Amino acid sequence: MTVENPRPTITLVPLDERPACTTLPAAIARIAGVHVELPPAPLLPAGRAPGAPGAISRWLSDRARSSFASVVALETLGYGGLIASRTQDATVAEITARFDTLRHLARPDHPVHAVTLVTRTPDSADAGEEPPYWDPHGPALHRWSAELHRHTGTAQPPADIPGDVRRDFLMRRLRNHTLNLAALELVADHTLTSLVIGADDTAPFALATAELGWLGNWTDWMDARGHVAVRPGADEACSTLVARVLVDHFARPRPTVVVEAVEADGLRKIAPYENVTVAETARGQIDACGAQPARTAQQADIHLLVHTPDGAGDWATSPPARRDPAASARADKLALRAAELLDAGHHVAIADCAQPNGADPLLIASLIRHQVLERLAGYAGWNTAGNTLGTTLAQAVAVLTAQQAGTFDQVAHHSLLLHRLLEDWAYMTRIRSELRARLGSDPTRHDHVEDGHPLLAPVEAELRHCREQLPAFSGLGLAPGSLRLPWQRTFEVDFRLTDRPSAHHVEESR
Repeated sequence: MTVENPRPTITLVPLDERPACTTLPAAIARIAGVHVELPPAPLLPAGRAPGAPGAISRWLSDRARSSFASVVALETLGYGGLIASRTQDATVAEITARFDTLRHLARPDHPVHAVTLVTRTPDSADAGEEPPYWDPHGPALHRWSAELHRHTGTAQPPADIPGDVRRDFLMRRLRNHTLNLAALELVADHTLTSLVIGADDTAPFALATAELGWLGNWTDWMDARGHVAVRPGADEACSTLVARVLVDHFARPRPTVVVEAVEADGLRKIAPYENVTVAETARGQIDACGAQPARTAQQADIHLLVHTPDGAGDWATSPPARRDPAASARADKLALRAAELLDAGHHVAIADCAQPNGADPLLIASLIRHQVLERLAGYAGWNTAGNTLGTTLAQAVAVLTAQQAGTFDQVAHHSLLLHRLLEDWAYMTRIRSELRARLGSDPTRHDHVEDGHPLLAPVEAELRHCREQLPAFSGLGLAPGSLRLPWQRTFEVDFRLTDRPSAHHVEESR
């Protein structure tokens, strides 16, 4: 017998089955006392294996009847997952027919929000998440993509890429762009209340950047700003849309956000793997979360402090070497600014974008020293700047909205803060490179680690040691035996947190 969840519920069709796309948006909702319901695991993708779009569509149609809103990744509804959208063969007609489910779902008392992505062109020969020909042609396709953007109509096909590879590459991009335009039609006909159009792993010159520009133009021509957010980022999109749903559901004024950096030119920098300035990325994430820029800092509901890119390296592929004193001074200045704002009673969130794929240990040390961590409304420091900015804002918007509505769950909020710190700082920055060295992994390619590998037990012990170095979040600790590697690779980690005095799990994991 199935017992209905008494809490208000959002149905979520995620980009894929990774925790960033499933448990993270659920954790955002839990801050406001809202439950997120996901499709059964067998329907979702499993790594490179696609999910079941037909069964997902039927599940969504059924479960949406008992929820107050739906958040849907169009790649999963159409193809069965994010990787499937890059690798599977299907026609535009087949995919758009699956989108029709949303037209039957949307109604005034059940808004539907969606995310769609512009296909990436990573500068890597790793074909783990791409068509097979990415090994060895990925880097050449990345260069050609940039040339096509720079010299539209005149870029010559590179001789080192076979003709059938070039044709397939362009065909997939054309199909993806057509489907993104079809997603805009779902906004125009009021099927979708809001749409996020994102892109991960792009660059100032790339076909993805050109396509984002075209989609942004159509958004402006349709006067759809406020309903459509076009910005870098992907894996955080479901979390930002959950935040948007919370704002709409609790019928509160849209939160206002001011974005700050301690460096005079920090917000004008372009972060690695992105195509626009940090300020532009932040503006897109503010839109995606259903918030709006504050007219003045004094009027802002949320102060978003950005630890801006410093060009020191990448925690996944080339961990930064010893940092100069200026980097430590910048980190300390930001922590002092956060403490100042918190002492004045403001909501403060920190997006740690200094280096991609991990948190800056200099900043974490300063935040600990100034006793800031537990007081934050949001924190993240993972993957790209878009991922980090969107996650941080989604948590802060959920906190503010829940507090205003009287549904704020502080344990859920602290659990998410601690989870991000342990994943982004402890694992990505401190533990991952050592684990890869022990495994003999190539940091420029995704590796493969079987479940139960003997090296995972020491990783959990090291993570628990890092937890003890964080002098905050009383009672929250790592659940023994809960650590795992999603997609059986060292790139990301997952674990549960428990409230140690009561052994009550405050965070769930798929």
